Amino acid sequence: MADENQFVGEIIEASTSEFTAESYTLHAPPRFGSFVKIPMDMGSPEVGEERTSNVEPLDEGDPFAFRAAEGSFSADFDAVMGGERIDRSTPIQPAIYAVVYSATTTSTETGKQPRAYWKDEDELAREQPQLAEWLLMTKFQAAIIGYAQGNSIRQYLPPLPPKIHTHVFECTPEEIVRLTNRMDFLRTLVGFRNAPSDEMVAACIREACFARGGDREFTVSAGKELANLLREDYERLHAIVRRILP
Repeated sequence: MADENQFVGEIIEASTSEFTAESYTLHAPPRFGSFVKIPMDMGSPEVGEERTSNVEPLDEGDPFAFRAAEGSFSADFDAVMGGERIDRSTPIQPAIYAVVYSATTTSTETGKQPRAYWKDEDELAREQPQLAEWLLMTKFQAAIIGYAQGNSIRQYLPPLPPKIHTHVFECTPEEIVRLTNRMDFLRTLVGFRNAPSDEMVAACIREACFARGGDREFTVSAGKELANLLREDYERLHAIVRRILP
């Protein structure tokens, strides 16, 4: 289970579509296909969106009502039109969400190739502690699938990339469930070109299913969405489905 207070990495390179982070622990990056988040200060309003610091609460029965501390009209409108229920009791913390698609362990010295020491792991840790301390590092890469702002999760790319040196956390099961209630993220991952996307899609669907306690209905819904996205590529669809099912 993810520890909300323990970060798993720190961003060292970022764009609006993906990022690279150094793993907090050598040889122990987040799992392939797992969901991660970067808590963000999304304080500046988006295009067409105004700050609502002095807005009074509207009628609680109105789905388009909003409070200053809980978001904006456009955020709530996006949520309602997407079929989401606006939950005023549990506001979403601003964050960028991503799926891990790669991990590597390399030398920290550019251009230098690690050499074999021909020792077992315990001997190596005793005799060459500097390897773990500063000569080697584990990095992981993740594809961004959406972000939270206001009181809704938006399954499209954020207006700005994550900041360098911000921390990366694993998503909790509750966050994964809420993040994957809609399937729009699958379109982003299916079209992602910098990764083994078929394997990544299957792995993240397994992760989301596990977060739901093995709910088969979610797997079926994901399969239907993939069938719609890949209706012109049956072989690819079949290959992904084979990787989802046990």
